Amino acid sequence: MSKVGRKRACTIRRVRTIEIRPKVKRYFYITPTNIELTEDGYVISPKQCMNDRGNAAESFCNFGKAGYFNLYINGVMQGGSLYKVNSRRLALTATGQTIYEGTPIILESIGFYLVKKK
Repeated sequence: MSKVGRKRACTIRRVRTIEIRPKVKRYFYITPTNIELTEDGYVISPKQCMNDRGNAAESFCNFGKAGYFNLYINGVMQGGSLYKVNSRRLALTATGQTIYEGTPIILESIGFYLVKKK
């Protein structure tokens, strides 16, 4: 009998599935004056930013190795070498450029967590 015609006994097992879900936090800052990114760069603290709910932020959510940050200046994503961030500060690298008054700066913190489903 060919393999196609042969029936196989099959065992049904309950399999738990695992989902990976993202968690996103955003922080918004509007530059109050022109920012000259000279020798020292520029530092923004969380308390200067608004969170997704429109409240002043206490800290930047840092998911560690289970996540990452994205930075947008005037709607354009910035390369990772142009900033450093931790839960207490966002430091913009000195590039010699100017960020003009009223420019939106958005920091996005993205993390991932596991959900076990039965």
